[in-house]
Amino acid sequence: MTLPGTTIEVLTLKEAAKVSPYSPDYLNLLVRKGKIRGRKIGRDWLVTKQELYVYLKRQHEESRSRVHELSKFVKKLDKE
Repeated sequence: MTLPGTTIEVLTLKEAAKVSPYSPDYLNLLVRKGKIRGRKIGRDWLVTKQELYVYLKRQHEESRSRVHELSKFVKKLDKE
């Protein structure tokens, strides 16, 4: 759904789960912890597609960094 008068696309957590690798329950936890910005309307949490994208991109970059650090450690162990 798009917010009226804007081009901002808003997703329920169920919709967000369909376009991300996370379940609605896990997304709920991330929103409540402030990892993803969201707003509760009635019983439902809503997130913007942009906020979800920013979080997924950050997680991807951090994951790549961890893999890089781990591979350096493995190479060091191989030399021993």
